[in-house]
Amino acid sequence: MDKKILSLFDEGTVAPLTELLTGISENELTSLINNRALRGKGDPVALVRAILYGSPCISTDNVQRRLLVYKVCIGLLQGNEIQSKVAAELVGLLMLEVDNFPGRSLAELAGDYVDSIKNGTASGGKSLELFPKVLSAIASQEVIAYAGNEVKGPEYKSHILNTMCASKWDPKSVIPLATIFRDIPVTSDELQFLINKIMRMFKDVDFDELPPLVYQLLLLSTKGHKRLVLEGISKFFIKQDKISEQKRIGQKDVIDLLEDDSMTVDQLRQTEGNIILHITFATKQDQELGREFIKYLKSNQQCSSGEVLAPFNLALALSIARIHRFEEQIYDFLKAAILRSFKDRERQQESWWVREMVPVNADVAEMVLQTVKNSVFGWDHVTQGLVQLGFTLMDAYGPKSAFGKMEVKAQCSHVTPSQNACNLGAKMLLETFKAHEVVRGEILEEILNRVITKATAPVSHFLDLLSATVRSAPQILLESLPKVREAFDYLSFLPASTALGLLKAVQPLLKLSVTLKDALLLVLRKAMFSRQIESRRIAVGGFLLVLKHFNVLGGLPSSQCSQEISSSQVHVEVHSRFNQSGNEALCLEILGNLRRCLTQQADVRLNLYEGLYEVQCRNTKLGQPILEMLLSQLKRYYESAVDVNPPLKLDLCIQAQGDQVFLTEPLAHLIACIQQCVCKVSEVRGQDEEEEEDGGAESQLEDMLESITCRMIKSEMEDFELDKSADFSLTSGVGVKNNIFAILVLGVYEVLIEYSFSTGDYGVKKFEDVIRLYQNYHTLSEVLKTAAGAGKKGKGAGTKTARSLLTMRFAVQMLKALYSDSIPSHQESLAILRQNTDFVKFVVNVAMQKLQQINDQGKCDGVEGENKEKLFTYCCTMARVFLQESTTYLESPGRENKKEKGRRLSDMHLEAFATIVNIICTRYEENLPEFLRAIDINLAGDAEDMDEEDLMYMHCKKIQRLVMCVIEAGDEDDRSVKDIIPLINILGQLGKHLKPDREQFTQFRSWINRLCAEQNIDDVSVVKVLLSLQFKILCHVEALPSLIRDFSQDIHSQLGDIDQEVEVEKRTHYAIVNQHTAAPCVLNLVLHQIESELDHTDWVISRLKAELQASVDSSAGLTQRESLEKNVCGRLGVFITAFHELVQSAVPPGGCVEGLLKEITKMYEVLAALTKFYLSMYTQRAGHMSARFEKLVKLSGTYLTQQVYAMITFIQASQAEQLQQGGPKKDKKKNGSASVQVGKARVLKESKFIPNLIFSIEQYEKFLIQLTKKSKVNLMEHIKLTTSRDFRINTAALETAMEHQSSSDNDTEEENTPSEEDEENEPPNKKTKVIKEDGQAKKPKLSKLSRGKKVVKHSS
Repeated sequence: MDKKILSLFDEGTVAPLTELLTGISENELTSLINNRALRGKGDPVALVRAILYGSPCISTDNVQRRLLVYKVCIGLLQGNEIQSKVAAELVGLLMLEVDNFPGRSLAELAGDYVDSIKNGTASGGKSLELFPKVLSAIASQEVIAYAGNEVKGPEYKSHILNTMCASKWDPKSVIPLATIFRDIPVTSDELQFLINKIMRMFKDVDFDELPPLVYQLLLLSTKGHKRLVLEGISKFFIKQDKISEQKRIGQKDVIDLLEDDSMTVDQLRQTEGNIILHITFATKQDQELGREFIKYLKSNQQCSSGEVLAPFNLALALSIARIHRFEEQIYDFLKAAILRSFKDRERQQESWWVREMVPVNADVAEMVLQTVKNSVFGWDHVTQGLVQLGFTLMDAYGPKSAFGKMEVKAQCSHVTPSQNACNLGAKMLLETFKAHEVVRGEILEEILNRVITKATAPVSHFLDLLSATVRSAPQILLESLPKVREAFDYLSFLPASTALGLLKAVQPLLKLSVTLKDALLLVLRKAMFSRQIESRRIAVGGFLLVLKHFNVLGGLPSSQCSQEISSSQVHVEVHSRFNQSGNEALCLEILGNLRRCLTQQADVRLNLYEGLYEVQCRNTKLGQPILEMLLSQLKRYYESAVDVNPPLKLDLCIQAQGDQVFLTEPLAHLIACIQQCVCKVSEVRGQDEEEEEDGGAESQLEDMLESITCRMIKSEMEDFELDKSADFSLTSGVGVKNNIFAILVLGVYEVLIEYSFSTGDYGVKKFEDVIRLYQNYHTLSEVLKTAAGAGKKGKGAGTKTARSLLTMRFAVQMLKALYSDSIPSHQESLAILRQNTDFVKFVVNVAMQKLQQINDQGKCDGVEGENKEKLFTYCCTMARVFLQESTTYLESPGRENKKEKGRRLSDMHLEAFATIVNIICTRYEENLPEFLRAIDINLAGDAEDMDEEDLMYMHCKKIQRLVMCVIEAGDEDDRSVKDIIPLINILGQLGKHLKPDREQFTQFRSWINRLCAEQNIDDVSVVKVLLSLQFKILCHVEALPSLIRDFSQDIHSQLGDIDQEVEVEKRTHYAIVNQHTAAPCVLNLVLHQIESELDHTDWVISRLKAELQASVDSSAGLTQRESLEKNVCGRLGVFITAFHELVQSAVPPGGCVEGLLKEITKMYEVLAALTKFYLSMYTQRAGHMSARFEKLVKLSGTYLTQQVYAMITFIQASQAEQLQQGGPKKDKKKNGSASVQVGKARVLKESKFIPNLIFSIEQYEKFLIQLTKKSKVNLMEHIKLTTSRDFRINTAALETAMEHQSSSDNDTEEENTPSEEDEENEPPNKKTKVIKEDGQAKKPKLSKLSRGKKVVKHSS
């Protein structure tokens, strides 16, 4: 039968073929097609073509036969049982014939497809390729009969798509369906519906099938909705990452982890990597996709930084950034987004209210570093971006140099957002270096390039990164030694600090590579012979570094070795048999090189002297060679004749070139180095019994030090040619020479004081020597101070006090001896020191200098000045001494005489203790409990078991008792209320570490509040510190507007009202606010806090607005947003009541007026921002304004705006009065005119804030009018608009002003006092004078003032 059909088809006659087909039943026709398709009995395509040819759509039977053929063929195609070539030909044939179907048949075909999708039978084969053609044909039909109704073709197509998307899909059919949707003509809404359906299926599809599905989705996005596709993909994988992290945390303690779960994470990362590749490839083809992705990130930047910087999004952004067109904008965006995240986190930490309004998001640094960890799963396309982003952050947010001076790097507890961003960049690079071998060389090269090329910029952060990199993988870095050797070639051209930092960073490599060490030594030798002082200093520093880390004979007892030895160094020590003798030869050779420094410039010698002691501490076997070198140097300046004074040849320490005098030998530092090294050698010999005593250099130096000490005591100032009559001016060569000599002598005295004390063993004679040396020191320093006061602020004494040669160790030991040594055998000698009050003050002052250096830089001058552990121990010891002395003095007054010359010891004790507490709380925060246990004598063993919170609060209570002792004493004794200041600073530091949710913090807060409320303190500085602490403590646990309102009422009651006829009740909430402190002290503090609180409020409003624009409508989100809006409105309402009090206060002119006007302007700007938020809400139809906002608007109109205009009237009247009274008080007209000019300048400065304030009020009212129209609620009901606020120049007023000016000028020439007419007609005269004085200069200023006067007129 099939052959007959084909022969008739070949003849080309339709009628016989149609007649033949009519006689064939449906089953026979089906079997004919199946036999040819499945059993290979001929070409099924030719048979189908013939049947369709013989079944034209002119009758119902033909249409049904044609429909049957399509259904049979679709079934065959779905079964995947036909060869692919035959299937492709068959699909092509069926597509050609689809357009001939009537609408009803097309609807039936489409219905079958929908049913097969529902049943899950459409998951394979080529049958789905026909579906787009069917839908296109339906869309082209004008009318389709459906369910007894006639429907337009496009509408029926939409119905089919909706039905299909509403049904459940088989996960296996998702990819084929996504593929065919590209060929279906759809509207924008239909496309959105389809995309959402496909993305909802993500969770049901296997991970392996997600990349091809996403690829099809990206192809589909060429029709539109690119951002929707990217957003959907991003949110899905962010969610998957969170689920994966939750599983990991939940299973961390489970012993037998399921293998499938561990594989799931790997599979997820591999899938994410493939999808990122797909999106990047698609972006290269269609750059609109990249632009949409950047828009998506930017739109979520403010409201959801956790989503923007999620690992998947960050990796995708870095991958897209490889496309040159997007590189710059993506890195700029990521850089800004990371900084913004850190700023937001800081704002949330500062304010309890902000944390309540906007919960803390995920940690940005954690997410970025998680991206680095994820990149090990084959994300090679992301690795390069991670490196570039890391360097971008370090370059942008690293330390900067200001005014040519580099920032001093100091580690402290408070880290700024910029520092956090820079640190994050360094961590990214370090982790990427560890994880990816392919970028290690590049990272190292980039670091070295920046260290070498940025000579004028700080590079400490890059040196820290290099050091961390070397420590993390020294063996790996051996592959990159050529780069390090190349960097050594530039060593002598770098600043000394940078070069030494570089050497310290790569120091572990020197032990692993002999060639690198040799290359370094060669470079250092060359630098030693350089003409540049900086290069020579680098050489000295480099040689000293090598001496510290290459121990001779390796025979160091552990107690003496402070060197940290890494595993790589141990490897060298153990397996290198030649190491010991090799190190000895190396060190002796270096010492020979360093001898050359002793003939070079003073700075070079200074570096050598400062470093030799630490070399001897770390490499004790070098003690004798070092002493021999120092001995030969000292002999040059030592007067060997015992009976000759002075014992030192100072003339050899200087050099004259023309009129200029230079220091060539820092003699005091040389002697300091000698005494430290001598003491260290004797100490080592005492600990090492096998050490042979070499009496040569050591004994000679000890004898010379003893001789110098005796003769320096006997020497008088005249012996050094230094006395009261000497010239100490810095303008002459003699004066400069005398200053240098004086500094050298003072330094020698200090060194000898320390030597005598250290070697004295509490002997009476030695301590008498100490006092005599100090007396000589004191006499010379007083002469220098006198000379400095007589001249142009001489710098002689200043140079000394800025850098004392006494060590921190000496200061601590001396303080212990002076204050807490109770051993009976020591008392006789210590009495000699204790009875000299000036000496005690001197020691305390030296200790305070060292502490201040640690506070500012994290280190101090002198030996052990950079050893953090030692410094912490010293701080604990000193704090114990100072706390004990301060407590004794404050609790039992009268120990000191009020007439004590200079600064009181008690003040110095308190200040020093406060400085130590600040150091511990900022630089040793983790050791704070240990510090508190160490400083309290009475705790003993109880402190070990005490809870940290209780320990902290116990010390807070002690300080509180001291504060109350001072306050209760009043003026009865020598205690001053200013003693409270350091105590309050200590409380502020300790209070920060109390947990806000504990009872101790509540009690601490209540005490501060009670103190401010009950104590009437007149001292402005004390009040400032107290109030600052109260605001700082409270902002962490509660909202502050109510407190600010109370203070505002108190200020109003103390300053009085701007209307003199109004009497304000003199009752206050806080006794600390009184006539002396209300203005400017308390007022400025309140205004500063208002500024901070308004900034927080403005930030929350902008956050709400961003969330409104990015959010999807949901009832839960709407309810939460409404509660946040009410909170903001209530907060602003309290601020309005606070300003209501402040604007009615008679604020004194000057800075207070400027600050008040500025904050009121800010208040109206925040109100305008909130109004704009509601405007955008109505524009987006996302909600309605709350009733509380309507009340807020009413409050602003009745409680604030009217009073603001009255305040402006008061301010302008005061200004006019100032100008009127400015000049005539002087006798001379010239002086009077100058006074008027000064008054005018001050008035103009104050009045420039008024136009800004008026503008902000008008902007607020403008937005209120717009919101009134949008919301149909009359918000302007309680806003009283002013009628005269234009800036036009009133011509009549101008003419009158000019007349007044000319007449006033004549009056001024005739007499110096104001006329009686002026006094009788005061208000017009003020206006006249203001206009007169400004009229000629600038007309705009005249118009502003006239405008202000109109406001006054209106308000009155």
